[in-house]
Amino acid sequence: MINLRISIFFCLVILICSCKDNPTSNTSDAISSTESKSGSNGTKMMRDSISQILKYASAAESIYENKLRAQIHKSEFDKSKNGVDLFNYAKELLNNGDTDEAIKVIEELFTNNPNLAKVTSQTRSFHEMLAISYLRKGEQENCMENHNDESCIVPITPKGQHKKRTGSEKAVEKYTQILKMFPDDIQSQWLMNIAYMTLGKYPSEVPKKYLVPLGKKSNKSTLNNVATQMSLDFFGLAGGSIADDFNNDGFLDIVTSSWGSEGKMKYFENDGKGSFVDKSDQSKIAQSKGGLHINQTDFNNDGFLDIYILRSAWMPNRSWGILPNSLLKNNGDGTFSDVTIAAGLYKANPTQAATWNDFNNDGYLDLFIANETTFSSKTKFQCEFYLNNGDETFTNVAEKYSVNKVGYFKGCTSGDVNNDGWQDLYLSNLDGNNIMLIGKQEGGKFAGFEQVRAGVEKPTESFPCWFFDVDNDGWEDLYVASYDRTAFEDQGGQFASNIIGKKIKTKNSCLYKNNGKMQFENVTSQYIKDRGISTMGCNFGDMNNDGYLDFYLGTGAPDYRSTVPNRLYVNQNGKRFKDESFSMGVGHIQKGHGISFADFDNDGDQDIYAVMGGAFKGDGFPNAFYENTDEKNNWIKIKLEGVDSNKPGIGARIMVEGTTKGGKQRKIYKTVGSGSSFGANPLTCEIGLGTMKEITSLSIKWPNGKNEFTSYEGIEINKKYIIVEGQPAISVDLVTLEFKKDPNAGGHHHHH
Repeated sequence: MINLRISIFFCLVILICSCKDNPTSNTSDAISSTESKSGSNGTKMMRDSISQILKYASAAESIYENKLRAQIHKSEFDKSKNGVDLFNYAKELLNNGDTDEAIKVIEELFTNNPNLAKVTSQTRSFHEMLAISYLRKGEQENCMENHNDESCIVPITPKGQHKKRTGSEKAVEKYTQILKMFPDDIQSQWLMNIAYMTLGKYPSEVPKKYLVPLGKKSNKSTLNNVATQMSLDFFGLAGGSIADDFNNDGFLDIVTSSWGSEGKMKYFENDGKGSFVDKSDQSKIAQSKGGLHINQTDFNNDGFLDIYILRSAWMPNRSWGILPNSLLKNNGDGTFSDVTIAAGLYKANPTQAATWNDFNNDGYLDLFIANETTFSSKTKFQCEFYLNNGDETFTNVAEKYSVNKVGYFKGCTSGDVNNDGWQDLYLSNLDGNNIMLIGKQEGGKFAGFEQVRAGVEKPTESFPCWFFDVDNDGWEDLYVASYDRTAFEDQGGQFASNIIGKKIKTKNSCLYKNNGKMQFENVTSQYIKDRGISTMGCNFGDMNNDGYLDFYLGTGAPDYRSTVPNRLYVNQNGKRFKDESFSMGVGHIQKGHGISFADFDNDGDQDIYAVMGGAFKGDGFPNAFYENTDEKNNWIKIKLEGVDSNKPGIGARIMVEGTTKGGKQRKIYKTVGSGSSFGANPLTCEIGLGTMKEITSLSIKWPNGKNEFTSYEGIEINKKYIIVEGQPAISVDLVTLEFKKDPNAGGHHHHH
């Protein structure tokens, strides 16, 4: 019988591949029934399914298969001798990481055609290609091959400066030529500034008219990248990150992913002694293909956190090789198994956005997936909404509840925006208005969603998003990051223009304040000074434990010229945000993707893990791990265990009340969840208390449909508590770790 099921499965996979763009195909639903609920052999079946899809995919159509595309353009040039084909050939070589070869191709073109060696409007693209190729050469020879923890963080420190200088020197020379002809090319100005930084000549030797001034890292900075010193500098492409405790030992682990046809999954287990151990193979996580985003869940309420992998974002058509997402079940013995098929979740749709929450308040976590229908998609990819059946299976009810929306959805998040005890949804759209869906109930039972106009439709080209309480008033506010066409074409120029005070074209990201009456006010201009911050990955946390939530934005785009620093915004008492990117030393200029805020060493303050790779084959980079040493404020940790509610308590609202050192009364709110739509924080709440000297009351509104707070007394500051629904809080001893670092680590020390 098992062999028959496997045979049926392969037939169905081949059928999917042969019916590439049939929007009415339900073959993936049929696959669900071919595997038993045990999930045995599920990992192999998913792996084989992905292999079959890739086998029938047209790799040449995908802009990310750079080696193959380089070969195609080379063949076309050999036939046509057309300069456009040669340019495309050089571009694909560069994107594949064959930088020296790309430089050779363009230099030979200039040698053989002296008229092209002059910078003009007609030859400008070739010269820009050569300039960025030289800058990339410098990055490869220094920041990658001789990597250290200060590489590529601007303004670049002496330790991060290049020892092999030819690449950056040639880049300065070429950008000087370009700017002589095009002095208003601010993107080239910015890239010239970076080249000067890597040579140790910034800002003193940058021509004054081209200088883009950045602040310096403060001597009081409490953040330092120690990824290489701790062997956490996994080298990969764009991907996601999760920080959480997967083996229930009280220490936070790291799971990270890398996307693409060769994408990997990695699992770094916290050993509780100050180090992380690579358990990717032992845990069997390495057997699963990576994805652009990952998040955690406990779909079966067994107390062990599971992993959801989202794949095939930015894929417009099935011919590119659209892959299914994967649900990895934590077996509780240190291993994970792919149970996607057994759970009824097998569908091959393009996405990187999903949110887990208990939308019908039955005590089990449900799943909403926001799929992408791109500008050029032949198929309309509908959103999916899976209710948890409570038996390790799910049912897609998107059509039943009219949430099978179609859009270019790049982010989605869930939260209770009207405090009625039912979870709501927000969808971020790269091509149109964003969507707010309010959870409804009839007679105390879930009745779907109502789409409302709550004033949060903009920006119309947006990417990640999240709910958080900006000012501790008890109402969930909303941040929506923009990502318009300038992000793809001129992100560096827009960043630099903003810094030097010139007008920019990038649409503003939006910070929306919840007024408690089902309407949101756009307060971006009051809270954030900067404009034009195109964002991919992001998350939020409380870096200084002052009780107000901060956020970190991952910037960039596939184009190598999108070499823009990631940005850290620190909340100023709930009234505005201050850019501390450069003063804190976290302005990393590699591509920012999955980000996690978490207290990995149990010292009370949150560290940051960030995935740094890009989209193209040659744009891999080591991830960053920022250790936080800020211990001036108080804190508390709360781990929930639901009984009537879902086991990890996702969606629960925590309210801490207390007295500050100055004698003032204060309330701080925190919602249990993994944070942003691109990056995953721990489900154990790490709450900054500022100068609160005592907690007078801690209250929890459990996500059980009752919509009422339960109070817990006797809670003390700077401690961790486990609270089981319906039982008193239990204090847990915390073991503070001292990270074991190798200050001499560097070069090829990073993981591949």
